[in-house]
Amino acid sequence: MKRLTLSYRKLENGKTKTYRITVSEPVDNIDAQQLQTDIAALKTLGVVPEGYEPDEARVIETNTEVLLNMIE
Repeated sequence: MKRLTLSYRKLENGKTKTYRITVSEPVDNIDAQQLQTDIAALKTLGVVPEGYEPDEARVIETNTEVLLNMIE
């Protein structure tokens, strides 16, 4: 499974808080410049709570292999 995770952060009372948006199965060819524009647009559109600033975007891929399935 492939996921794109967009992270936004804010400092509150001396602690860093994180807000994440996860997109399942994003497109294969992600353009970094377009992604940066999109991350900012999500904030402008109010999708991201007030006070959070764009921090990073990650593509995470996981593979699952079932080794044993006792109940079918």
